Amino acid sequence: MTSVLFASEYYPPFAPGGAEWSTAAWAAALARRGHRVTVVTPNYGAAPREERDGATIIRVPFPVKLRPGPGEARWIVHRNPIFHLYLAGQIRRAARASGAEIIHAQGKAALVGAWLAARALRRPVLVTIRDLGLLCPLGHCPVFEPWERFDCSTAQYLGKCVPYHLAHYATGLGRLGRARVRVSALAAWVDHRLRQRILSRADGVIGVSEGILAVYPTRLVSAARCRVVYNLPPRVAAPSDAQARAARDRLGIGSAPLVLYAGKLSLGKGTPVLLEALDRIAAAVPGARFVLAGKGEMAIPARPDLRALGVLAQPELFALYRAADVVVVPSVWPEPLSRVLLEAMRIGRPVVATAVGGSPEAVEHGVTGLLVPRQDPEALAKAVIELLLDPERRERMGRAAAQRALTVFDEERLVGALLDAYREAASA
Repeated sequence: MTSVLFASEYYPPFAPGGAEWSTAAWAAALARRGHRVTVVTPNYGAAPREERDGATIIRVPFPVKLRPGPGEARWIVHRNPIFHLYLAGQIRRAARASGAEIIHAQGKAALVGAWLAARALRRPVLVTIRDLGLLCPLGHCPVFEPWERFDCSTAQYLGKCVPYHLAHYATGLGRLGRARVRVSALAAWVDHRLRQRILSRADGVIGVSEGILAVYPTRLVSAARCRVVYNLPPRVAAPSDAQARAARDRLGIGSAPLVLYAGKLSLGKGTPVLLEALDRIAAAVPGARFVLAGKGEMAIPARPDLRALGVLAQPELFALYRAADVVVVPSVWPEPLSRVLLEAMRIGRPVVATAVGGSPEAVEHGVTGLLVPRQDPEALAKAVIELLLDPERRERMGRAAAQRALTVFDEERLVGALLDAYREAASA
């Protein structure tokens, strides 16, 4: 039996994105196999201690409060020495009490605290890379730069990333508001350099795909310390046909062809690319309907064939997957390994995704779905149209996707890979 401590700046029910649900899935998977899992995370307003799916969740006192769901704390909250030192002390205390042999930073903001605690206890520390957050605090570079391997510099960050953020994500702010964003961005960069220094010293690095590790420079993640361990697919039964029909009825679309986009509405996720493709799809497939499910402040055009539903509870979202004819993941940035892809595959839906990051490792082109170039609305529309007009092909791809989720993303195999990574780090 292995005793492991997960450290994360968020943990369900406080979950700004898919990373937190992935962490919870790993805690449950390890516990099911008899391993001891302790999770240390700030308490934003829940029980200070609980047992969930066999894991012990310790929520340490924290001044910031959030509502359960996708809300986030302000930037500076997790980007300062006080937070790192405080979390390090709490992790060290919990690790001693639980007898943790491994400390695993599941969230990038927990990396510094996890590393400090691990060094104090002489325990190995690992970090999971799920996005570009340890390359750039803003992560906008892939949207406007053609790089294949990203290594944001101070000049790039201040000269391009911050102005891009102000232009696209901080609109409507006055002079004082924009000045605050600049100050926060500068403070984030100082903290970012500390995180990178710690990343380069971690005993093990786990990437959720080959694609996401490939964009990191070797000075930060040398091949000798890296392992790929894919995200776990959801352990849910596929919704029934009746649940799918009910989801369609709630939307008032009946049996019309349905295209689903699930995820954050943003430039990096490719939302504008999909919106640009809608007219082509609608012209080729009369009566087609489009649904967007996810958070975001992006302006969505008003049109009768498009519905933006906001954030949905998982049961509602999974029923929508089953109701959809095609699920679209049009990412522009190097998508690490989208949970949307894994969820759609698990439920047996064909997908159209861009060939970026880890997506080609999930989607087998022409078998479980179709891959298209990023930022190409014409190619995206063409692929969606092909599937909407060919129900037999959709059905065949959906079955293949569900089977791939059971084999390539088999839980037993993935847990074994994670434990191998722990053993390697412990013996290094």
